[in-house]
Amino acid sequence: MMRHTTHVIFSMLFITAIAEFIPSFTEFIPYSYALTISMFSTLLPDIDHPHSYISKSYWGVFSGAILKTTHHRGWTHSLVGAGIFSFIFAILLLIFGSSPIYSIVFFLGYVAHLISDSLNPTGVNWLWPKNGNFRINLVKTGSEGEVLLQKVFLLLFVGLLFYDSMWNNGGLING
Repeated sequence: MMRHTTHVIFSMLFITAIAEFIPSFTEFIPYSYALTISMFSTLLPDIDHPHSYISKSYWGVFSGAILKTTHHRGWTHSLVGAGIFSFIFAILLLIFGSSPIYSIVFFLGYVAHLISDSLNPTGVNWLWPKNGNFRINLVKTGSEGEVLLQKVFLLLFVGLLFYDSMWNNGGLING
């Protein structure tokens, strides 16, 4: 299980890159909303692990029920899990009178988690229930390599914000 900080930093980088290079993205979803939603949804796949950051929070109430249906990196670490949780989020948005378009960002944040988990030796079964994990085997979870990867992601994130402020008139920050 990659550290929650790795997932959050990568999600920030992922959403910022999408918002920066697909300008129409922020026409429908304000950047600050996108960043916030993705930082939450990127933690959600680890609700299938009893010792994860999200399971130790008040969301842990749901963790027990989910643990009865899967093991760590089971269906919650797949496109099926991303779709299920994004659909639930869209329904909640509608119930509370908000636009379901924000569920797109939720899905992207969730997928950011799957991408970052694919960088370690365990990998992710993206196409669950079909067997087969995809892995790049770049870093071992909890290693110095993961800490270095966090720093690289953070530098790229800050670099994108710098690029945005210098050559895009601060479009992301200024809305």
